[in-house]
Amino acid sequence: MVAVLTAADRAAFKTCRRAWDLAARERRNLEPIVAAGSLDVDRLMRDALAVYYFPGMWDWDRGVVIPLVGQALDKALARQRARLGPQLPPALERQARATRQLLAAYVEWAPGIERLAPVLVEVEFAADLADPELTDAALFTPGGEPVNYRGRVDLLGVDEHDAYWIMRHRVVKEWTPLSTLQRDEEAVAACWAWPQYYIGMEIAGTIHNEMRLPTVASPGADPAPLSVGAARGAAGPVPQHEGSGGGRSVPQHRRLDARASEPAEPMAVELDTGPWFRRTWIRRAPPEIAQAGRQLASEARQILDPAVAVFPTPSQHACGNCLFAAPCLALFQGKETEAAAILTSSYRTRTVEAIEGRLGDVTWSTGRGAAPPRFSGRGS
Repeated sequence: MVAVLTAADRAAFKTCRRAWDLAARERRNLEPIVAAGSLDVDRLMRDALAVYYFPGMWDWDRGVVIPLVGQALDKALARQRARLGPQLPPALERQARATRQLLAAYVEWAPGIERLAPVLVEVEFAADLADPELTDAALFTPGGEPVNYRGRVDLLGVDEHDAYWIMRHRVVKEWTPLSTLQRDEEAVAACWAWPQYYIGMEIAGTIHNEMRLPTVASPGADPAPLSVGAARGAAGPVPQHEGSGGGRSVPQHRRLDARASEPAEPMAVELDTGPWFRRTWIRRAPPEIAQAGRQLASEARQILDPAVAVFPTPSQHACGNCLFAAPCLALFQGKETEAAAILTSSYRTRTVEAIEGRLGDVTWSTGRGAAPPRFSGRGS
């Protein structure tokens, strides 16, 4: 058997151990019987952008691709409607329209600043952890199981210098402070784990693709349909509708001799901005990535210890959106019988998440052609 630590479990453990203990698959593995009554806008946008950045369609004319992106958003919204009910409350209907408006703005904005070609989208990785205290030794749980760290990458791409980057898509209310992005443990851990998963591929850094959800001025009006105007009229350093071999769809086992030709003095942080968008490029030095791997292993040893102490971490941020607020409050007040009754009546064992059909999952994408794309503009 293998002990699995996920990026979500790690984040939950560090936010509140009680909530982690109730939700983590290796612990109680519970979820609410009644799903949360709100749209997951972040998931909606990631589903749509997985189609937008699908490597096999990167060299297609955007007039063909953009309607498919809109359909992906419609399907994602339909899945969430099935969970919430056929008739969304007015506030959620406005949120759905705002999401369409955000996606329409994104497909107009992105082509003019794009300098990354997609290799994989929505792909999972797995990496065995090393013992932080022993040289060349695997990390094992107290029960003797090897420890495997697993996560998901929104987009793995390559720039005009043949350097590889991990991109994260996030819908935000306000721009995240740079210092917070620089300390994004999940993103840096992915930079460490990916070369363990795919030997020989080094990650140059992380790209944080932030999108601010707009306010729809007219609640009763539908946003304009997705447009390909900017995609046709402007081209950034990475052309999106030329015969470029499907972006970076070349299977990497055929390009193991490829080496990044980085600029002489690369910038540590770069920004691409728009009215509703901000893309932050952060280079991650090898010592930072190696340190992330060691820290991950140290935390995994504690997280997977059956005897780890479990206690709540009350805070306005953590408790406000916590799925286990009711039983936690009962436990906090010493009402253990009441808490047990709430867990029995309102929660169930977590269902298996369906990951089948995610674009780019399992294997390298195979787009049209086999030649690397022709880059233009910056770095050419």
